[in-house]
Amino acid sequence: MKIGTKISLFYATITFGIAFLIIVIFYVFTSRYINRLFDVNLTEKAYLVAQKHWKKDELDSTAYNLVLKKYKALLPEAYEVLLNKKDTKATNDTLCKYLSPLLIQTVYEEGPVTFKYGNKRGVAIYYPDNQGDFFVIVLAHNAYGSNIKQHLLLLSGGLLLLAIFISFVMGRVYAKNLLAPLKMILSKLRNIRGNNLNVRLEESGNKDELDELKRTLNDMLDRINEAFKSEKSFVNAASHELNNPLTAIQGECEISLMKERSTKEYIESLQHIFTESRRLSQLTKQLLFLSHDDGDLLNQEISSVQVSDMLRGFAQDNKRVVFTDYTSGNVSISVNTYLMNVALQNFISNACKYSKDNVDVRLKVSNGYPLIEIEDYGIGIPKEEISQIYQSFYRASNTHEFKGNGIGLTLSLKILKIYGVHVSVDSEENVHTKFSLIFES
Repeated sequence: MKIGTKISLFYATITFGIAFLIIVIFYVFTSRYINRLFDVNLTEKAYLVAQKHWKKDELDSTAYNLVLKKYKALLPEAYEVLLNKKDTKATNDTLCKYLSPLLIQTVYEEGPVTFKYGNKRGVAIYYPDNQGDFFVIVLAHNAYGSNIKQHLLLLSGGLLLLAIFISFVMGRVYAKNLLAPLKMILSKLRNIRGNNLNVRLEESGNKDELDELKRTLNDMLDRINEAFKSEKSFVNAASHELNNPLTAIQGECEISLMKERSTKEYIESLQHIFTESRRLSQLTKQLLFLSHDDGDLLNQEISSVQVSDMLRGFAQDNKRVVFTDYTSGNVSISVNTYLMNVALQNFISNACKYSKDNVDVRLKVSNGYPLIEIEDYGIGIPKEEISQIYQSFYRASNTHEFKGNGIGLTLSLKILKIYGVHVSVDSEENVHTKFSLIFES
């Protein structure tokens, strides 16, 4: 069921519920009021009956004629029952026919009582007189009141149906106007393809939820477009980088097979193939690593690592690395040892590659957080290119003379990011490059 239909049915249901409740309450109170008015007439009729039969000797002719006139005018179709208290059995039998024991007691003690008998309403009064003690029961069918109730029900039912119809139609109109912007959004989103991700939704300027939705969708499209471009660039670069060693291996094999070679030539050829295959294997491993989700990396085993011991190990493995510890030597971090070794090794390897001088590695504490500085004194990074060095396969314009594929820093940043490490770089071309790694979590 579409949202517009749901909204229309919702409004119609709410209208029906409210109108039905109002009609029921109105009908109940109106019916009670009609019955009370009729009961008043019945009571008056009962007293007129009593006065007609037992007040003739007490009233003058004018007053008695007035009683007779009122008696004939009021409820002429009423059914009358007269009972003499002296005739105990007949009186009790008749009273019990119409009244409960409690109502009979009420007639004696409090006065007239009303009751319902079949489709008629009735009233019973106790009338003591100088001629004796009597009971008067008057019954009548409230035809006029029944007609009013019937017409009231028909009118209420008609108004209820009209209200439901109007609310349903208004709900449809409201839903159509409300959902029109959403339909427009859906229409535009359906037309977005990989070749037109630059399409954006125009805001109405109303600063409402729909504008907020459009802004959110536009932001999402921006991220998707950026990710799509990055993915496309990544695939193109990866294909190129993978093709280079494969082409080199294939070419070396073709050259070797063109004619018989000496043992030395075969050995040189195999060494070349081995170098390229190792390069291909390393590149493949890095690409697979980059494809891992951050959650997968976080699930790796974590242990407490002494940072000074880890950095000292790099210095021992490479004589060009000079490690300086500015702490007390008890700084530790909770990481996966292998992943952190991969990340730091990439920074140190790059520093050694792009500098002929020694590489300084320093361990400090900044605002209570471990800080690692890796500084080389080589070719540096052009300032306008610093913001791009973490992109996959990106290599600065001054690095063409050096071997590499531009994945190392991207891989390191991915690892450091999952551990909440903030990375900053300070570089001046042909002077130095310093990476600062702050472990803030």
